[in-house]
Amino acid sequence: MADVQAWCASRRLQLNAVKTEVIWIGTCGPLQQLAGEDLSVTIGSETIPPSTVVRDLGVLIDSELTLQKHVSRLASSCFYQLRPLRQVRSRVSQAVCHQSTRLL
Repeated sequence: MADVQAWCASRRLQLNAVKTEVIWIGTCGPLQQLAGEDLSVTIGSETIPPSTVVRDLGVLIDSELTLQKHVSRLASSCFYQLRPLRQVRSRVSQAVCHQSTRLL
């Protein structure tokens, strides 16, 4: 981490330890073997504990790279957006519904 911090400093960037997340990635077996170990990372005076899920560029990545949390949150968001459309459809004629499906 000292090398990363030095690289950032050489390019006039500051590593924000408060917003930094750490994740250990692997298969289920090796990750269970590491369960009793202290896997936290120290940046300056901040100690960052490892997470099971981190967010990178809007994608939720879990420790086994299954993307289960990301897919779950994405599906939830889609259903949230579809729910109001269902209410509008009952108030719109069949001709308008067929016309909108042709546009897709």
